[in-house]
Amino acid sequence: MKKRYIILMLLLTVAFGSCDRREIEIFADGNEIYFEKFYINEVYPGLAQADSTIASFFFYPDGVQDIEAPLTLLLSGDTLKEDQAFQLRVIEKETTANPDEYTIDPEYIFHANTVSKDSNDVRDVIKIKFHRSDRLESMPNGVTLVVEIVPNENLKLGQIERTRAKLILTTATAQPAWWDDEVADNLLGEYSAKKYKLFLNEIDKKAEMNETLISEHPDRAIQLTLEFKNWLLKQNPVILDEDGEPMKVAL
Repeated sequence: MKKRYIILMLLLTVAFGSCDRREIEIFADGNEIYFEKFYINEVYPGLAQADSTIASFFFYPDGVQDIEAPLTLLLSGDTLKEDQAFQLRVIEKETTANPDEYTIDPEYIFHANTVSKDSNDVRDVIKIKFHRSDRLESMPNGVTLVVEIVPNENLKLGQIERTRAKLILTTATAQPAWWDDEVADNLLGEYSAKKYKLFLNEIDKKAEMNETLISEHPDRAIQLTLEFKNWLLKQNPVILDEDGEPMKVAL
């Protein structure tokens, strides 16, 4: 019995000693960065789902040729004492965008003293540049760009499921959830992508119209709709909707 006790104590000592050494090694690894969104589903605990970033020319006037898509990154480890540079590389086998449809900067900066006001997260935002191409108009699902963080001596890679980011470039958009039957019957009329784009470009330039505005500030929703209605009435020739009929609102 005594022999078994001694063996058990030795095993526990080794186990706890290993944990201590592992924690020290991780702490000594320094700073790690990773994207806020998961590129693939989280392995453990398995609650987070893969997500992508949408960049759409739909929300800009037709003449706009270049837009930027923001990507949020998080930092683990000690707070940075100075700005740190890092690079991104394109994962070509997962990218369908042509090289002339995006620009990756030679380096990006994770700025020091970037603690979020809403949490204890240390985060920063970089922007990826996209360029309009003729083929995008005929590709409703758009093209994809997948980038990966390149580790360096100051910034290592963090959570593996978040070391890459998937971006989708398109000229289209899905019907917003707030444009439901009630909005169609009482405000803006039946949805069409053409109508929504005109509404955003000409009237709702700050994209105020959403579910919260409609429920909590219906007077503002009505005001925006009336402005759009009056704008449509002033157009000569009359603007036709996607069905070939004059564009109109329900209000």
